[in-house]
Amino acid sequence: MKMAAKSQPKKGKPAPKKKTSKAIPKKAAAAKKSTPPKKAKPTAAKKSTAPKKAKPAKVKSSAGKTIPLADFVNMTYLTENGVKEWMKKGRLTGQQNEAGEWTIDATSLEAPHIKRLVR
Repeated sequence: MKMAAKSQPKKGKPAPKKKTSKAIPKKAAAAKKSTPPKKAKPTAAKKSTAPKKAKPAKVKSSAGKTIPLADFVNMTYLTENGVKEWMKKGRLTGQQNEAGEWTIDATSLEAPHIKRLVR
């Protein structure tokens, strides 16, 4: 025995009502006409969105005092990746030695944005 499917209305939110356009009052229309049209800004040529190359870390003279990356991480609340990112952005100064290990200039500890992160 086949039973005929009864169509029941769906429960839930009612369908949104269509918005009707209302006539703009004459006062509002007059106010719109009185505003001067906006001038188009001259557009500059778009720059290419080529990926940025990693800049080499700037080397500042810190009287020869450098701190190995692992020691710098232990002295601050930064991670190794965080220190490397900050060096790329120029917030920290450091260099890579011949063995490939990163060292950070000791003067970086005195910068205001680093001072607050010293343990």
